Parts: sequence; C-alpha cells; structure tokens
Amino acid sequence: MKNNKYIGSNFDDFLKEEGMLEEIEEIVAKRISLFQSAISNESLESSKS
Repeated sequence: MKNNKYIGSNFDDFLKEEGMLEEIEEIVAKRISLFQSAISNESLESSKS
C-alpha cells in the first residue's frame, strides 16, 4: 500500500506545495467580491419597488 504524503495535512498545505495557493486565494477573493456585489445589487433593486 502506498503512503499518501497528504493524509493528515490541510488543503492549504497541499495547494502551497503544488505552488497554487496564491492563485487560488486571488480567484476566491474575486469571486467573493463579485458575489457580495450581486447580493448588494439585489437588495438595492428590491428596495426600489
């Protein structure tokens, strides 16, 4: 049976080791910002009615 070096580690450690952590964090930050903007726009539109 193979030993998996990622068992017991967290996902951030895995992404960091793969050199992907910063890229993923940037994508997530952009998506959160877009989501929050969409929520804000929906509340503004519903308050106009």
